Order: sequence, then C-alpha cells, then structure tokens
Amino acid sequence: MSRIVRVRTSSSSHGFSSPRLGSRIQAFPRARVSAGDTGGLRVRPGSGSRGWWLGLAALAVFTASPSAARADDGKECPPGSWFCGDASPPATGANKELQPLPASGGATETKPAPAPPPVVVYQPPPSTVIVPPHEAPPPYYYVPRQPPRKQEWGLNLHVGGLVLGKGRDDNAGMALVGLGLRFRPLPALALEVDLDVAGGRDYNGFRRRETALGFNGLLFLNPRDRAQVYFLAGFGWAGATAIDDRSGYDLAEYHYGYFGGTAGIGLEFRLSKLVALNFDVRGFVRGRVDERKRDYPEFVSTDGRTSNTSGGGLLQGGLTFYW
Repeated sequence: MSRIVRVRTSSSSHGFSSPRLGSRIQAFPRARVSAGDTGGLRVRPGSGSRGWWLGLAALAVFTASPSAARADDGKECPPGSWFCGDASPPATGANKELQPLPASGGATETKPAPAPPPVVVYQPPPSTVIVPPHEAPPPYYYVPRQPPRKQEWGLNLHVGGLVLGKGRDDNAGMALVGLGLRFRPLPALALEVDLDVAGGRDYNGFRRRETALGFNGLLFLNPRDRAQVYFLAGFGWAGATAIDDRSGYDLAEYHYGYFGGTAGIGLEFRLSKLVALNFDVRGFVRGRVDERKRDYPEFVSTDGRTSNTSGGGLLQGGLTFYW
C-alpha cells in the first residue's frame, strides 16, 4: 500500500513551497493540495471565486501529467520525481483484509417495538328492572265499520187484488194497479206514497171504480241482507163510484168517500243494488166520510141493519227501482 503524502499551504501565505515540486506548481491562495491513494492530487479551493478557479486549474495540470508520483520499492526517489516517500511493507501479522468501517453514528441494535398495552373497556353493570305482575287486558275484537249508506229514493210499480169475500151474489172481486214513490232516509226505514186505481165488483155486486191515495211507513228488520223483511202501516183516502147494473134494477149510481188505515207485512228481495222485487199482504179498514152516508148507507142487511164501515185484504207485488 502506498503512503499518502499531503501537501498543505501555509495559513499565513498565499501559496506553498516544496523542494520536490520545483516550478511546476505556482502559489494557490488559500488552497489545499493533497495526494490521494492513486497518486493524483486533491485541490481544495479556499474561499472566493478566484480560489475555486485556481484549484480547478491545478487539478487539470496534475491529471494531465504523463506520470504520477509513486514510491519506489526501497529506493531513493530519482531526480525529477514529483513525490517520493518510503514505502514499507505492512507490519507482520497485520490484517491483510480491510474491515468495513462502522456506520456513522455507531452501530445500533434494532429491537422490536414493544407491544401496545391491551385496551380495557369499562362498562357499568346492567340495571335491574322489576316489573310488577299485572293482569292482561281483555281481548279486543275488531269489527270493521260499514261505510255509511247514502239515502235512497225509489219508484215502486205494483199490481194486486182485493179480497172482499163472496159478496151477495158470490161474484165480489177487484183488481188493482198503482205506483208509489219511496224514500229511505235510513237503511231500516222507508216512507212511501201510493196512488192506486182499482176496478171490479164490490160486495153488493155493483160495478165499481175506485181511486186511493195512501201514506205508508216501512220498517225493515234486516236491511243489510239481500232478502229483507218489512212491516208497513199507514193511512189513506179513497173515492169510489158504484153502479147498480143488476138485471131488473135501474142503473143507479152511488158515490162514496172513505178514510181508513192499512197494516201489513212484506218481503223485498234485492235483485241488484238498484232493483228490488216486492211482495206484501195488507189489510185495511175504512169508513165513509162523504155527506150522504146517513141517507144512503152502503150496506143494508136483510133484517134492516145498516153500516158504512168496510174492510178487506190486499195482495200485491211489484218492482222498486232505486237511485
């Protein structure tokens, strides 16, 4: 291994002198020149831009030199050598292999990072709730409410027959046709006005024509069913004209006026929401209210008793159209 020879300038002058360099190196102000391991020079310029440029020029001169300063093996340096020094072999027993330099800052042993402490979560104990025993409420049965039904109007068309008994000549009987206007403010209640026309033979055997105006109330027992049973009751007026056309008698004509009451029971069957079929049985009792009831009584028995009160039954059926 060659010895490293370092040449440094004096701190008090602007250059340096060496007996072996001769005139090849001029003064470098504040520059440091050293010989490296390979025989080259290291120029460390001082402060200032001039020192930098001079240092770079010296480095170029030594790099371009045809020979480097080397040490001879145990011989004196020949004339004209740049650098010369004693080269001695390494001491016996010295390490022949270079050991790596320790890392800057000293060798440190890497230790694993300590484990973080365990996370402890503190929770309060659960609270105790005491529920006193109590009886369960009674069950509630939900009954859906039916939507309110709107009021209804209806037109009733009907036909029927009067039951008057056999009569004096066993030919009593009358037929009836009529119509009625019905109003149902409630599903179970209806009010009806009827106008009827009847004709035939009355109890005395006279040919009779009769017109009646009646007001009736109907009470439905099961208005939400398709087949509805109802009771009816009412009152009305009637006017009749009877003609005695029996053989052997002159054609006498009689006029009667009546006021009476009606009651009955019936069944209404809903064919649809707007159409219903009606059947009912009615009984009526009435008396004369005309001016000639005392002079000309309507009924005279064989023993001379008279009466102006009559009654009978009525069977009728029809259709009612609702809206």
